[in-house]
Amino acid sequence: MHPSAQQPIQIFQICYSPQTLADIPAGFGALNNLVNPRPDWREYWPIRQYLLNHALDDNTLYGFFSPKFVHKTSLDMAAIQHFVDSVYQGEDVVIFSPFWDLSSLFLNVFEQGDFFHDGLLDASRQFVKTIGWDERCVDAVMHSRNSVFCNYFLATRQFWMQWLELGERLFAAAESNEEPPALAGVLNSTTRYGEERVPRKVFVMERLASLLLAVGPQWRTCPYDTFSLNPSDTPLNQFFHQAVSCDALKRAWVESGSPSAISSFVHTRDSVLRTLMQPAQPTLIAA
Repeated sequence: MHPSAQQPIQIFQICYSPQTLADIPAGFGALNNLVNPRPDWREYWPIRQYLLNHALDDNTLYGFFSPKFVHKTSLDMAAIQHFVDSVYQGEDVVIFSPFWDLSSLFLNVFEQGDFFHDGLLDASRQFVKTIGWDERCVDAVMHSRNSVFCNYFLATRQFWMQWLELGERLFAAAESNEEPPALAGVLNSTTRYGEERVPRKVFVMERLASLLLAVGPQWRTCPYDTFSLNPSDTPLNQFFHQAVSCDALKRAWVESGSPSAISSFVHTRDSVLRTLMQPAQPTLIAA
């Protein structure tokens, strides 16, 4: 994109309370969810309502961020616009994922999610199998160019429509009596989230963008440097250099299929986890 051209961007902050409605970052719009009729779906409900009821422009990038976006990334609208105008070349998705430790030190976002939210991997595998996808797609190697945390991404209308289509299949699996009852039970059952219990479907939903990017080679991404953003608040954030290596090794494996790349990743990652599991180390908490 020419430096003088400004890419149209629309970012909405999802507002769950009068406070979050009053504290919208400059340049963001408000996605009012104060009534919040389906809190069990967390962010999916307000995003779904917007996408179902608004026509998106083909030339605009859209994002729907939680109120914690600025805290988790330290980015504001000016920084986002500057990044997009500087490097964006018409890609489908622009990624602003924090937590470089969580994306790098696990094989993918499903393995990472299962580590913190018990039963997530099995729920995800059952879901993709039910919709006719190869269940092995949840075992795909993911890296900083196709891992999305917290739904912090901008995307074109085409990508959002595919995301919504996949989201509606997840919605149907959790809501419809026509789906296998066992799957609905798994998706609606709660899993740990710090000191809370949250339905597993929420964490599956948060991984839909990553899933689409992993299985869809047609989607092009423009990722913000995850290693310049904030890590998680887990003890994994101590291992910056190992995380950088792990991400590079995963990308090398995806690009070359080299067995040495993926075996080196496993060795480095396992070494980190063994270190953390020593008795003197603090206990991992949910991210």
